[in-house]
Amino acid sequence: MANLKLPYLATAALSGVLFGAGLYVSQMVDPLKVLRFLDFGAIPEGGWDPSLALVMVSALTVMFVAVRIGKRRGTPLFDRAFHEPEYSKIDSRLVGGAALFGIGWGMAGICPGPAISLLAFLPDNLWIFLLAMFAGSFAGSAIIPSGHARRLADAK
Repeated sequence: MANLKLPYLATAALSGVLFGAGLYVSQMVDPLKVLRFLDFGAIPEGGWDPSLALVMVSALTVMFVAVRIGKRRGTPLFDRAFHEPEYSKIDSRLVGGAALFGIGWGMAGICPGPAISLLAFLPDNLWIFLLAMFAGSFAGSAIIPSGHARRLADAK
């Protein structure tokens, strides 16, 4: 694995830069743009901004193709295996977490990915969002342990 570490890290860094640039170009780092997209009540007045739907459709298309290619490959170029999600069923924890995520995104107009990208610009209230995001992540992991922690507890 040591000989794969540099290409793995370089690919991860390049992917992160590309993702951050895409967020900036698509204006997903602009909370007002996101809030105008989420405001379906503004449709009758013509104030709704559907442009972020194009960003989402594009992302889903790219991911759909990437997953299909990955399934045919068997293993990634710079790792031993693909890292699949631990759980694949829709349950109350997933729905509840998605609802909390959506409520937070709707209130702030910022998603965690764009929030990290916004560090380059340091808008005024970003620190409040980041603090709340990290506190929520910590609280969530303390209340509902990860699959790894649950497996360790089950093994005892």
